[in-house]
Amino acid sequence: MFAVIDCGSTNTRVYILNGDSKIVSNAFRKVGVRNTSMTGSTDELRDGLCEAIFEAVEKAGVKPSDIEYAIASGMITSEIGLMEIPHLVAPVGIEDLAKNVKIVRGREIMPFDIPIMFIRGIRNNYGDNATLADINNVDFMRGEETQVVGILDDLKLKEPVNVLVLSSHTKIIHTNKDGKVEACMTTLSGQLFEAIINQTNVGKSLAECTKEESGGYTFEEIVEIAANCVHTTGLVRCFLIPRFMQVLLKTNYKERHTFIDAAIAVDDMNAIKSFDKKGYKAKTYILFGHESRCEMYSYLIKKEYGDDINIISNSDKERLSEFTIKGAVNIANLYKKLKYKF
Repeated sequence: MFAVIDCGSTNTRVYILNGDSKIVSNAFRKVGVRNTSMTGSTDELRDGLCEAIFEAVEKAGVKPSDIEYAIASGMITSEIGLMEIPHLVAPVGIEDLAKNVKIVRGREIMPFDIPIMFIRGIRNNYGDNATLADINNVDFMRGEETQVVGILDDLKLKEPVNVLVLSSHTKIIHTNKDGKVEACMTTLSGQLFEAIINQTNVGKSLAECTKEESGGYTFEEIVEIAANCVHTTGLVRCFLIPRFMQVLLKTNYKERHTFIDAAIAVDDMNAIKSFDKKGYKAKTYILFGHESRCEMYSYLIKKEYGDDINIISNSDKERLSEFTIKGAVNIANLYKKLKYKF
């Protein structure tokens, strides 16, 4: 048996797999590198990960000593993770990822004496002497490279693809016809939305309320109005508009929610269009995220690029986890096939 560790900005998941690479058990903790950035210590991340491993092992009905090795990807390898490992420089494919994994004995960072295979992240190729003037070419990923390996294998895609991950960040990733990641571009829109909900008085205007009467606006009308507001008065003012919509106009929480989703997505389209202008074009977009976000970005992408764009949307969180696991297993299997040893 072996473990797959997926550590992100806000959540950590651990899966126990058997010799046939089938999931036997899993465990989850709402802890990630954001905890490190807030506290200045990796203790919460390490403790949460250890708890998740022990729980997953217990649920599998085995002992920690029965786990032969672990495969880890995501923000765990960042400077605010448990072990900083330098990125690979794009373009990067599965063979590059397999050849460049870093094997660490678990006890160096956790109370487990098993080999841990750390999958490296990928950064854009922005040159050796980049300055702040080159910042629009600078970006990186940790974790999404493993998901992309799983996605491309599962969907059997052999043409250039743009993968749009709508989670704590919005990240657009371009893969070429050879399945190699060429570049990515990231915004903070997911965490920004969460902050608006939980840390501002605007959150009250976005909370579910069944006693309100609709203003009668269509989805398309709200998106167009939000787009106009973003372009004329800026995104920051748009964050306040749901308050005006609730207090001064007749709207319900669904309409206000659609407005803020649209404003953020319209602003994200600037990044997507910039990515396209850099030459990272694709006729197929693969979207992963909450159903309403996928619907919003699909609408805006079609509106921008036309109906000939093929969009594959998936709002199942478990599906994205499956891709992470598949990618991790494929990278590990190739590592072993290349006759590397733990």
